[in-house]
Amino acid sequence: MKRIFLILSLAGCVGEIGGNSDDQTGDDDTQEVCQATRSYVGFGAKVLEADRPTMKPGTDRMRMKPFAALAAEYVAALGLSSFDTSAYAATFGKPPARWYAEPAASANTIYAAFALAYDGCTQETATDAKYAAAPDGTNASLICNDHMRRAWHREPLQAETDACVSFTVNQTNASDAPRVRWAYACAAVLTASGFLAY
Repeated sequence: MKRIFLILSLAGCVGEIGGNSDDQTGDDDTQEVCQATRSYVGFGAKVLEADRPTMKPGTDRMRMKPFAALAAEYVAALGLSSFDTSAYAATFGKPPARWYAEPAASANTIYAAFALAYDGCTQETATDAKYAAAPDGTNASLICNDHMRRAWHREPLQAETDACVSFTVNQTNASDAPRVRWAYACAAVLTASGFLAY
């Protein structure tokens, strides 16, 4: 039975800290604002961003990566010379040529992300000798860290490593071949927000 190990936290505006300070009194009136970097005027001389809601800086973190970026990320994270992701383009909402659409997560995209990751991870775990042994606390920690570093482009937190090890050792089917269990673990890492979102 396939299991999906995923915590996805997605939100939407990177801005800057703005405001002013009173040099004479030493009071600091710094306020968090999301400053527009460019203004656009539409029909009727209406400023297009005039009704844009005020948001705290940093609230656009964890935005879904567009499919064009994800397709290349799978190849890099899995260390494959090539990996065909084109069959999943429509599920991920790939926009037509010369258009851009903000990607959004849905049940379909999350399931497709896991299925796509599992396909790629099956290729990666098919031949390497380190995937021939069943997962245990020692090798799972090393392999989970390797997968997370390559997929997330950062060092994983200890809690993240522990969660990956627990999933790999305790929640994959012990009756499955070791390479299948490692493929599930790899796919779980590639379905986490650290890989799917910026």
